[in-house]
Amino acid sequence: MKITKHKKTRKYMSFYINNFGFREPLLVLIDGSFCHAAYKIRLQIEEQLKKYFQCEVKPIVTACIITETDNLGPGFTGTSQLLKKFLVHRCGHEKRPLDGSSCIKSMTKSCHYIVATQDRALQEWVREHPGIPLFYLHNASVPTLVQPSEAHRQAAAEGQKSRVGIRELDQQTIQKLKVKEGLVAPESNGGPKKKRKVKNPNPLSCKKPKKTKKGVDGKGTPSESKSPTVGEGGVVKKKSRKRIKLPKHVIEHLKAGNGGGAGAS
Repeated sequence: MKITKHKKTRKYMSFYINNFGFREPLLVLIDGSFCHAAYKIRLQIEEQLKKYFQCEVKPIVTACIITETDNLGPGFTGTSQLLKKFLVHRCGHEKRPLDGSSCIKSMTKSCHYIVATQDRALQEWVREHPGIPLFYLHNASVPTLVQPSEAHRQAAAEGQKSRVGIRELDQQTIQKLKVKEGLVAPESNGGPKKKRKVKNPNPLSCKKPKKTKKGVDGKGTPSESKSPTVGEGGVVKKKSRKRIKLPKHVIEHLKAGNGGGAGAS
């Protein structure tokens, strides 16, 4: 039975070590109810803790727990003396002491403690808050480390996903690099799109306009195209030539020249 119990203890503590950062020496935060139950059966708390966990263990208390036990009356004098033998950790409530349960709740927010208590209400609170191992005396005599609850297991699974997965900052960086390299299209945020400035074309990449060649007739004047044009109703129209008007004195000179030539002949 002892071998089975030690296997379960190692298994449970491995769960908290791997998922919630517990390290040796293990710190066991003891309240007045656990110490009183151990005092009644003459249990050597520190020795039993080392045998049970089979590693270095430090039982600790706070000033609030000691003050609460002192106020319970003469029936808890032995319990109070036993508590004062353990290492007292600063809880920050020295000027305004709290009850032991409230002090333990505040202490477990920032540090890794195994909570040893017989208080049923505090036990239920520990089960609902991940990362806090619960230790108590079963039947007020048998030291027992409680199996991790479902809330603890779910928190551990989420923590593993976050450690294995990619951080949100890394995902944003990867997305920006993909957009920069053109692997994915940029995501539209629904905001107003910036108007692109109209840029002039690159003159080196533009083609030069082709010049149309015109034929030259015998007189040195540019010849017009002789292709007929189609008018309304499919009737082909011929293009009329433009007549060059000569000045009056040029015409008279030409006539006079022609007349003189005829008389000479």
